[in-house]
Amino acid sequence: MIEVKGLTKKFAQRMIFENVNCQLAEGKSYAIIGKSGTGKTTFLNILGGLETATAGTVMVDDQPVSTKNLPQLRRDKFGFIFQNFGLVDKEIVAYNLKIGLANQRLSRQEQTVAMKEVLQQLGLANVDLKQRIFTLSGGEQQRLALARLLLKKPTIIFADEPTGSLDAANADEVTQHLLHDFGDQATIIVATHTAEVWRHCDYLIRVENYRVTITENIAKGEKLA
Repeated sequence: MIEVKGLTKKFAQRMIFENVNCQLAEGKSYAIIGKSGTGKTTFLNILGGLETATAGTVMVDDQPVSTKNLPQLRRDKFGFIFQNFGLVDKEIVAYNLKIGLANQRLSRQEQTVAMKEVLQQLGLANVDLKQRIFTLSGGEQQRLALARLLLKKPTIIFADEPTGSLDAANADEVTQHLLHDFGDQATIIVATHTAEVWRHCDYLIRVENYRVTITENIAKGEKLA
């Protein structure tokens, strides 16, 4: 569980949000929504330890997200997905996937089997492990980023506009994999401005008027008009 206590963030004299208190449950998906510039990505980044708050604390399973604890949290619990994919585009597919296996004691053969299985799972069976990243389409690159994360097996996934660079078909496919492939115990937190993404999440986190509020997504699964 993630627990936020008294969280405040300001840039110089500009308040982003103030005195936020909330809890994010294990095994649920959350969409952070709001107008551009309201602080969606800032809130996501603070939860994941990529930015620091002006005041307040973020706790993960009773452990503070702090400079001291971040290396362990990133190694054992956290996973990140970004709009720009976050791949090493001059390297090959295998190089990027092995990053997700860095903390697992697998033989070279076991690594190859694991990488091929996750590519199959994400509809990338036609992608060669020796293929260069820059030869892949945007949709393929984002699915590859998901594949790398699936190999790592994080329990909390932070995604910042993961479909922002994709067409509608690829965006829907990436959304389905993101929300359903990490298991029932994973907590998924997505910053998005896209209804096609947030309508699939369990809860909505609204960032507006210096406040952050969480409500159940009563429109979950409904088709857009």
